[in-house]
Amino acid sequence: MEYIVTPPDHGLFYSRQDEKDPRLGELIDECKYENFNGADIVILGIPDDRGIAVNKGRTGAAQGPDGIRRRLYRLTPGFSMDLSVLKVCDIGNLCVQDLSIEEVHLAAQALVRDVVKTGAIPIVLGGSHDLTYPGLAGFAEGNDLGPDSMGLINVDTHLDVRSDEYGINSGTPFYRALTQLTKGALKGDSFVEFGIQEPYNSPYYYNWVREQNSTVMTLKEISGRVMETFLQALTIAGKRGHFVALSLDIDSVRSTDAPGASASNPSGFKAPEIEKITYLAGRSSQVRYFDIMEVSPPLDQDFRTTSLAALSIFWFLKGVTER
Repeated sequence: MEYIVTPPDHGLFYSRQDEKDPRLGELIDECKYENFNGADIVILGIPDDRGIAVNKGRTGAAQGPDGIRRRLYRLTPGFSMDLSVLKVCDIGNLCVQDLSIEEVHLAAQALVRDVVKTGAIPIVLGGSHDLTYPGLAGFAEGNDLGPDSMGLINVDTHLDVRSDEYGINSGTPFYRALTQLTKGALKGDSFVEFGIQEPYNSPYYYNWVREQNSTVMTLKEISGRVMETFLQALTIAGKRGHFVALSLDIDSVRSTDAPGASASNPSGFKAPEIEKITYLAGRSSQVRYFDIMEVSPPLDQDFRTTSLAALSIFWFLKGVTER
C-alpha cells in the first residue's frame, strides 16, 4: 500500500545553542522519508488511537508520538553514550488522515517493512496498541523471516490477545501476531507476556495464551527481580537465534509514574524498572524492533508519562551503542 510520511516538526528538536550542553534534538537527525538509507535506527510515529476507542478506552494516544519527541529531544546524551557510533534518524509520522483503521494498519506495515529492509532498527511511537501488529508484520516481511524465526516480548498489564473477528482494537495485537503473521514467523513458545496483572485479565485469555505455549510472567512474580526475569524473557524470545521484537505498553507502569495512559492503574512497574528493561533490550543484539504504545499526553500530569517514554528511548539507544 502507498503511504505518506509527514516530516517531523522542526520545533520539537530542542537546542540550547550551547556546545557544552548538547541535546538529543541536535544529535538525532531530522530526515525526510526518502533520506534515511544508511541509518542504524529510524524513529517513526503512528498518530492513531481509534483502536483504543473501539476497545472502550480513553483516547489521546494519537498525540503520543509528538508528545514523546518533545521530551526526548530535550535530553542530553548523558555521561557515556556515544551516539557518534550510530546514525539515528527521525522520519516523522505516518499520515493517517482520511484512512480507515484497516488502511492505517496496511500503511504502517508497509512503512516498517521498508525501514527494516534497509537494515535499520525501527523505534515506533504510538498510538494505540493495535498498531503493534502491523509493526510486527512489517518487521517480519522486511527481514524475510521464515517460520518460527521471531521472538516477541510484550511489556504490559494486559495480555491483548482478543480475537479480531469483530474488528481491530487495542486488545487484538498479539492474537493477530500469533495467528496471522506471514509464514508463521512467531510461534507461541517464543512469545513472552511480561508484567501481566491478574485482576485486569480474564481466565479465558490467560488460558488461551498458555495453550499457545507462551510464557506469562506476572507483575507479582517479577516484583523485586525485574532485571533477572527480563533477561530470562530475552532468552526465551531469542532462542534458536530469533530476531526479537519488544513492545512496551505504557500502562504497564504504575499511575504515579505514568498517569497518561488509556488504562492507567495504581500498580505496575516503577519508572527505574522500565529504564532497566529498555536498556537491557538495547544491549541485546537480537532485539531489532522496539515500540512504545498508548502514551496519552492529554491524560498526562507534569509530563511524567511522555518523559518516561523518552527516557525509555534514551536507555534503549544507550544499550544499542554498547552492543
